[in-house]
Amino acid sequence: MWRVIAGMSEETETVILISPIRGDILNPKKGGEVYVRFIIDDFLKQGNKIIILTPSQQSDNNNKKVLCHIFPSFGGVGSLLLGLNFPYLFRLARVVKQAKRKLKLALNGPFGAISTYILSKILNAEMIYIAHNVEADRYSEKSVFEHEVTFLWVLSPFVTLFETFAVKADKIIAISKMDKKRFVERYIILPEKIKINQPRIIISNSQNVKREKNNKNMKIVFHGSYRYLPNKEAMSIIKEYIAREIKYQCEFVVFGSGSPKLRQDNFLSLGFVDNIHEFLSSCDIAIVPLKRGAGVKLKMLDYMCVGLPIVTTKKGAEGLDLVNGKHAIIVDDVNEEFIKAIEYLIENPKIRRRLGHNAKKLAKKKHTTSIVEMGNNEEGLMEIIDSNSPVY
Repeated sequence: MWRVIAGMSEETETVILISPIRGDILNPKKGGEVYVRFIIDDFLKQGNKIIILTPSQQSDNNNKKVLCHIFPSFGGVGSLLLGLNFPYLFRLARVVKQAKRKLKLALNGPFGAISTYILSKILNAEMIYIAHNVEADRYSEKSVFEHEVTFLWVLSPFVTLFETFAVKADKIIAISKMDKKRFVERYIILPEKIKINQPRIIISNSQNVKREKNNKNMKIVFHGSYRYLPNKEAMSIIKEYIAREIKYQCEFVVFGSGSPKLRQDNFLSLGFVDNIHEFLSSCDIAIVPLKRGAGVKLKMLDYMCVGLPIVTTKKGAEGLDLVNGKHAIIVDDVNEEFIKAIEYLIENPKIRRRLGHNAKKLAKKKHTTSIVEMGNNEEGLMEIIDSNSPVY
């Protein structure tokens, strides 16, 4: 449950958050859900009432300032073609009719962009597009999930069309400076209407950890959803190339939803791990051998907030203000240079500590939120201290 922040202003507007993407954004487990949850928090701090339209059941149904309306997605087709989803349109019409104050329409992702844009014009309502990536770029480089591959030939042009309408919104929330630049270049839009909401991550004092100073039996980690093709490709590269090339005795550990449970020599795949940060705190080095993938890689923030030294490709570091040699070791590709960078960290505990310290300091400065108190009251909102609240 959430708790209202003391001194919050009176409700001024109703934000209808249209979220065709499945997931529990009020009790988030995945990076994209956490990103939207904090955007909801920012709306609430401004005194807005939130009404969520989504195909997924949400956890916090007793929240007086956040109302949820569930609509069927018909196996995903109803989300892709949201403007033709009549149960959704019926619920949306009812919500609009019942709203007694000025409306904002916030669209989470590009699906539903055409109908949302048209509705914003009919209602004279401000439209806000919450962008997780530049989706046209993501689909063009095939950085997709396994279930999307079969329908990629259909999804790619549809998503590009939807994103073309999405960026017509009055305001766009982008996840990084890099994505903002790509939106401006690709769609020829005014940069002034794009606001950057850098991804944030919840931390706690339990994530302070003291690591071993030696270079024996080190645990080197990578994680991510196995169903996301760039992550699956990276795990295969670790197993078939990186783990075999490293000359030191160490263990390469990968985990994530959908990943298999297996051991092969010095490679270990754990499957799903419940407490990510607790496990990462037991590791010594993080590697991010990504060759593709759009937007900010939120796994990087997981590594940074627990103070892990990181070896990553340029693709893995995209969208973050990382300085090579200060916050991480950043190389062009997964090659001999990548292997040498890992071995360099294994050999140099002082460098590991310095990189981990600098990365954690950067994460704390720009990307972290500390939970102060969890509890219930009559409002049912979570109290947080936000170290980097964006401006809309």
